[in-house]
Amino acid sequence: MSRTLEATLLSLVPTYPSAASLPRPLVDLASSLLTQSRHNASTLKAEEEVAREYACANLACERLKTSLDLPQIQARPPVPPRIYKRLYTHLDNILPANAVAKSGRVRTPSSKLREAQGLFGSAATIERTHNRGTPTKEASLAQFRPRGEGTPTKSTSAKKGLVTPGKRKAQDHDTLPHWIRPTIQFMCTQMNQSRIGRIVLAGMETIVLPRGRRTTDDWVNANLTPLLAGIAFLTMWQIISLETENPDPKVYAKTREQVLKAIMKAREAVEVKGFEDDEDVAWDGWSDIRTKDIDKTVEKGTKSGWQESGWYGSIQDMVDACGTGKGNQGSDPDGDDGDDDDDEAMDRVQMQRGDSMFQGRWVMTDRKREEYRNWKEDVLMRIEEIKKQQKEQEAAVDGDVAA
Repeated sequence: MSRTLEATLLSLVPTYPSAASLPRPLVDLASSLLTQSRHNASTLKAEEEVAREYACANLACERLKTSLDLPQIQARPPVPPRIYKRLYTHLDNILPANAVAKSGRVRTPSSKLREAQGLFGSAATIERTHNRGTPTKEASLAQFRPRGEGTPTKSTSAKKGLVTPGKRKAQDHDTLPHWIRPTIQFMCTQMNQSRIGRIVLAGMETIVLPRGRRTTDDWVNANLTPLLAGIAFLTMWQIISLETENPDPKVYAKTREQVLKAIMKAREAVEVKGFEDDEDVAWDGWSDIRTKDIDKTVEKGTKSGWQESGWYGSIQDMVDACGTGKGNQGSDPDGDDGDDDDDEAMDRVQMQRGDSMFQGRWVMTDRKREEYRNWKEDVLMRIEEIKKQQKEQEAAVDGDVAA
């Protein structure tokens, strides 16, 4: 058993006084996950290898927090959140849930009983639990229902006009609105951009449902349609920026218009399955938008730091995986010249990866180059004038000396 692994577990659940007080099943599972990760994920990036042991310990705590009744887990990974989230998700997917059983240890019925006895109580308690019949769903939920007269039953809820299962689903505020997913699919088809679908969906879930709960950001909740259009546009524009050197403002305006047309067609073309007869529920949160709404979303994203989120960083990974060459989207010979508004808007949206220097203020656009050339010519002209004045002064001094 690695002492560093025990120290890592203590940092995740610091309420335990020492390594000796850690539950043995937790330590065993963490060790097993670490061993299997070195077999199933032997080649990690250097930045991910640093957090391998921490992620395995974190996984063990999450998987046993209910059965062991662990205190609150306090995760402080040793790498940036975006990198750690990617590593944690990867290990969670490839490491089996029954990792202890697959660690090579033979488990006999008696050993299983001893484990259960150590976790949940005495052998007598285990025996009583086995002999007791499995409770029904109604009996299990009865303890959580309000007591007293007037408590609605399953048979009377429909008669009294209470919430039905279908309506309860529609009123669940901890999920994305029903129209989001089919609209994303429709937009990707319309724009021939199937590769961005998962990234756009991840962006919506990250912003609308942080930590699995509906956000309290009033702007986000009131602007779901502009948000979806903005995320789709930011994703497409980031791909263009990574694949093309110095993209033209004309491409910026054209991409924005493409996204706007696709999402506005969705309202009439998309059918939300299961809610064909109730469009108010199906399209809850939808609103018609214009170009300026996408620009406002871009501005909101810049201020909120979306470029630091995992969904935005995954755009770079996708482009690297596709291996697309540069220069395939940087010009639009048939288009009209972009105006200054589009040029300025393009400057605002230059959000490259948050852990690099390629942010908006460092990216050179055509307008910035033109400003630099004008500035340079002005400076050189002033230098020449100063040199000329110095020569005239030196000539005048020499003349006075000669006289």
